[in-house]
Amino acid sequence: MLYLIFLILALLIIIPTAVAGFIGAPLALTKKKQLKEIIQQAKIKPTDIFYDLGCGTGRVLVAIHKQTQAKVIGYEMSPLYWLISVLNLKINRVPKNKGKVYLKNFFQADLSKANLVFLFLMPKPLTKLAPKLKTELPQGAKIISYCFPLPSLAPYLTFTLKPPNFLPVYFYKV
Repeated sequence: MLYLIFLILALLIIIPTAVAGFIGAPLALTKKKQLKEIIQQAKIKPTDIFYDLGCGTGRVLVAIHKQTQAKVIGYEMSPLYWLISVLNLKINRVPKNKGKVYLKNFFQADLSKANLVFLFLMPKPLTKLAPKLKTELPQGAKIISYCFPLPSLAPYLTFTLKPPNFLPVYFYKV
């Protein structure tokens, strides 16, 4: 019986989590200090609609909403991280009309309502995602790519986070 429970858990949680990490990026949390710097540079307004593609635990969604009151939408493929994200939004009292997390592959998501997109993905999925961003995002939408540049787009701003991380952040406009 215990073996059967473990097998079911593996099928429902562990395998999709591994696949999500392989398709987009493994879970890597953005530190709060780094988020603060990124939010300051992004100039996010309360009327913005912010998407986090591969939102992990929802940390970025919560920080964006708390600091800017913008509407936040996350996409996560891992059932485990999706559940953590949903709980994180509830615990941090993000209103339902101001925050939502979808258990869905962001490659199948409709991005046409977003005017700000955050990406913390590996180079391979960024390459695959770039054409989708160019065609689906509305004119003037901003893209923030953390750590890796988006191919075929020229950033309007690049800055390096303060020590000890020294990681680059790229800002684009569609």
